[in-house]
Amino acid sequence: MLKEQMTLPRGFTIRDPAGTRYTIEGILGKGGSSAVYRVKERSGSGKVFALKEVIDPDRRQREHFIFEWEVLKRLNHPALPKVFAVFEHQKLRRVYILMSYVKGFDLERLRSWQPNKRFSLSMALALMSPIVEAVGYLHRQDPPVVHRDIKPSNIIVPAGGNEAVLVDFSIAKEYVPNGTTTAVRHGSPGYAAPEQYGTGTTPLTDVYGLGATLYTLLTGAIPTDALTRLTEGKTDPLRPIKEFVPTISTEVSAVIARAMSLNREELFASIEEFWQAFSEAADEKQASSAEVTQLGTGTLSEIEMRPLDDITTIFEHKENDI
Repeated sequence: MLKEQMTLPRGFTIRDPAGTRYTIEGILGKGGSSAVYRVKERSGSGKVFALKEVIDPDRRQREHFIFEWEVLKRLNHPALPKVFAVFEHQKLRRVYILMSYVKGFDLERLRSWQPNKRFSLSMALALMSPIVEAVGYLHRQDPPVVHRDIKPSNIIVPAGGNEAVLVDFSIAKEYVPNGTTTAVRHGSPGYAAPEQYGTGTTPLTDVYGLGATLYTLLTGAIPTDALTRLTEGKTDPLRPIKEFVPTISTEVSAVIARAMSLNREELFASIEEFWQAFSEAADEKQASSAEVTQLGTGTLSEIEMRPLDDITTIFEHKENDI
């Protein structure tokens, strides 16, 4: 059976080593060998969680999964998810992380509903402010934690909430200066920094991701991928923000361009320096908390998940578990 056909069915119950049982209510997302489920605790509390799963992990996947748990469990920030447990089911060759479930829409979907598929500068400031604070918090850890996959689809505005949350630490790493880094591509096209294609990542990698995210939120266009920019020729194909939106100031456009520079000598020294420069260039008041809350209030189904067609089977006998 192919890995992508091995997701657990709706109604199935899974038990952690402590004996707590969780019923799968739906699938929030999946890849070739991983999935994230919405689950409900079977005890009287009936709490809802997100359960992340990797199917038949190899040694490297298992090590990173444990690393993700070790990193997240010690973090405490309102714009970051909380994790509660990690466990493995050896018979089914799966590993799991139980974490907080954020009910809401990600910025990629919210952006697609906006006029011209982009946000105003004041809204972008409000949406990204807590994310920047969270990334700064990650970088101040000892050793610093680099997220490495900042993009609109990894930022969720909770339903009824007024601050966005940064999710998906599946390719995060701790940064050790002068440490060894395997030259393997990690990241998402358009948002991955040049060094994610080979030379090794640092906290400045997240500055590029934040710059690229703001580029998309303000223009409605995903930026040209860094690998293409590196190999295209003498002229950088990345179009300035101001070409998309003439009303955006030259200063804002320049700050984003600097955050996404291919020349490391031009980069901001830290996330704080970048955000200060961006805020000063914007010279505009952030959208209000009420406006952000309204943004994330739309028609949200009781369970925000993929259609049932994406789930292999419907499991009716809820007393069975693994």
